[in-house]
Amino acid sequence: MESTAAARLASQLSAQRKSLCQHVSARLLRAFPELTSSLRLEENYSATDRLSQVAVERFNELVRAILLFELPSLADKEIYWAQGVLPPRGVTYQHQSAMVRWFFEEVRRLPLSPAELDLTREVEQYFLNLVTNAYNRN
Repeated sequence: MESTAAARLASQLSAQRKSLCQHVSARLLRAFPELTSSLRLEENYSATDRLSQVAVERFNELVRAILLFELPSLADKEIYWAQGVLPPRGVTYQHQSAMVRWFFEEVRRLPLSPAELDLTREVEQYFLNLVTNAYNRN
């Protein structure tokens, strides 16, 4: 992982967090409206805002930590924990893998350098492999 590109990409994820996470959340809810039933909706949150808050923003912060510490394995426990906790609440492999793919699709729409684009593909692949392995271990 190239340090300068990782730091710049982490900075972009921080600066674009709100719009990035809202786009991914809205896309997830359009594709998977059943996710609404797994959210604990409160009066002052829309389903998109709530999904953004509890899933996509959390994922964004995890990706930023991986970039800043240059340590992809930070994601391992989080993904294995999610696989154990989320399926009983209706969140499936398809939901998780779609969030990963669509998050990085949105990230690649940002003005990124070639090194940052390469890094997005590397981190995305790490997450997709991790999600697949977590869900296939049962």
